[in-house]
Amino acid sequence: MNSNAFLERHPNLYFPDGDIVLAVKEGTIHGSATGDLEKYILFRVHKFLLRHHSATFSNFFADANAAPTEVYDGVPLAEMHGDRAKDFAMLLGYLYDPSSLVFRRHDPDTPLAVSGVIRLADKYLIEPLHRCLVQQVCEDWPTMLNEFDVQQAEIDALRNLETPAYGLTPDGKPRRLADVVPEPASAILFAQEFGCLQILPAAFYRLSLTPVDTHGRKDAPQSLTARWPLLGKENLLRYIHGCQFLHEYRPNAPEFMCGDCEGIWALEEDEDFVHPCHEFIERLFHVVWAPRPSPTHPDPLRLLAKCVDYEKIPQLSKKHYPQGLCKNCRIVLVEELHEERKKIWEQLSTAFQLT
Repeated sequence: MNSNAFLERHPNLYFPDGDIVLAVKEGTIHGSATGDLEKYILFRVHKFLLRHHSATFSNFFADANAAPTEVYDGVPLAEMHGDRAKDFAMLLGYLYDPSSLVFRRHDPDTPLAVSGVIRLADKYLIEPLHRCLVQQVCEDWPTMLNEFDVQQAEIDALRNLETPAYGLTPDGKPRRLADVVPEPASAILFAQEFGCLQILPAAFYRLSLTPVDTHGRKDAPQSLTARWPLLGKENLLRYIHGCQFLHEYRPNAPEFMCGDCEGIWALEEDEDFVHPCHEFIERLFHVVWAPRPSPTHPDPLRLLAKCVDYEKIPQLSKKHYPQGLCKNCRIVLVEELHEERKKIWEQLSTAFQLT
């Protein structure tokens, strides 16, 4: 290590009784009196603890003992080449106190914050740390429709709150809705790098409902945002395919009728024949899917759920449809709406070309 380097002891991970100092380069200090200086963060730690958790560290210390070493503060000094000081500090923090690596639920920054640490965990063969951090990211993303519905209900409730209710950032600024909701683009890249592909359908679906023009905007406190620049062309193409599928989707009214009514409607040869149940369901879908100002495609999971409460829709009141639906169609409609939502959820992997 350069003898003229600038050395800084880590405030929490420099133990007086440690038996080795690990130096991690943090960057370069420009414009000092002696010219540019390389800056290192120093960690004084206990070899036995690192050996216990990592065969890689055990081999590293064995090699260091076999060769002449530098000495700092009375103990051997070893440079950790290629590591980032921030990530290395988080890794050591976990080894000394596993509870230190717990991130705020639904923190949009978690995938980016932990990616470097997971790479170090893989480098030093610390599998429990890898599992711990991957699990924390995965827990923020639903893998089943009912989990997605719960998360969506939370987001809707947050959207109806006043902005200060989201809390404050560490620097005292009011949080936006996007600060308390998982961010899809970084989650997509995280899942693809670390193999937790089960979160991709929900992440891509959430991405498809996120307006592009809200990225980085401070004047949209109740809008969701995404880190669009992170996405490469392959993921953008997946996004486009999925959006096209969701934009073109429309439910087919006869599939939501009872067998008797559907049979009567299907067998009738008169083109002017109007079956009351078919007309009602067609009108339901027309009203719910009616074009409205939106920067994204329609949300079929939300719209199908809205159809379940069709009795609350003014255009379908007794005034307009005195007969309403027959008893069997009322039952079948609700059942098929739930089944249709499940089908769409299961089709997301294909729609976004994830399989």
